[in-house]
Amino acid sequence: MNSYWSEYWQQGHVNSFADSTSRNYEGELAEQWLAFFNETNVQGGKVVDLATGNGALIDLAVNVGNFCEPEYIGVDYATLKIGDSLKQPKINFLQEQNIESLPFKDNEVTAVVSQFGIEYSNLDLTLSEVSRVLRPGGKLRVVVHRKESAIVAPNFQILKVIRALQEEKSPLDALKRLVSALSNAKKTAQDRESIRLELNEKVGNLVSEYQQALYDTNFPKLLKTVMNPNVSFERKRAIFEEYDKELESHGVRLSDLTNAAKDASEVALLKSKLVCNDFVDITLSDVTDKRGLIGTIIQAEKKK
Repeated sequence: MNSYWSEYWQQGHVNSFADSTSRNYEGELAEQWLAFFNETNVQGGKVVDLATGNGALIDLAVNVGNFCEPEYIGVDYATLKIGDSLKQPKINFLQEQNIESLPFKDNEVTAVVSQFGIEYSNLDLTLSEVSRVLRPGGKLRVVVHRKESAIVAPNFQILKVIRALQEEKSPLDALKRLVSALSNAKKTAQDRESIRLELNEKVGNLVSEYQQALYDTNFPKLLKTVMNPNVSFERKRAIFEEYDKELESHGVRLSDLTNAAKDASEVALLKSKLVCNDFVDITLSDVTDKRGLIGTIIQAEKKK
């Protein structure tokens, strides 16, 4: 998982919404985080962001909310690409660091946060570590993916399309054969037409069942590009290689996402795990945006 997420963050994404045009989290999600960071804006505090990615939450706290009193430490298993706006004296990032084994002393941290990240880990190990490093009275606030959310639910469909494109005799395979046949003088017009009809049928079947999901894999864009007669065959081969790589990476990340996302019963189980790790005042609340449900906020305090 590490290498694919490293590739993703190395592209410079600020948050985990790869299709978002916004610089950071926004709307109700951002407003609730800013309210929390206002509460934890204490001189001498230490706020740790687990599975930080490129530091979206820290960016929100410091550069949007101007909550600059605590020290902020982002922790992530991947290799990151931190923007210049986060290169500040009181902000640090621990890269290639497993959040299931945190490099902090007991009772050292005043608050632990995570936005769509902690659920990717082994929660039994991670929550035990969070309890260990938090001071008595320290705050925990995380947002976790929900399987039925507007973020995750469509990705189940996209993942199905990715798997279909990676199969033998897939539309992608037919497209590669057609491009090769068009550049091969030994192939007859009948050979080419046969492959073209096969491709049309396979693509039509995917469109009829997964139209939007197919577009989200960029396959239609690929098809248009490699069928352009003005693009050289060598260039088309390179485009196919890059697409295969991107498709593999996308599939792994979506598989991680769909496996990590929680349903209602699993969220309830998380509350029980927190109780077992000396947390009190535990609250669960759903967060929405214009698309609908996007996740569940879990907030708690370590027992004093």
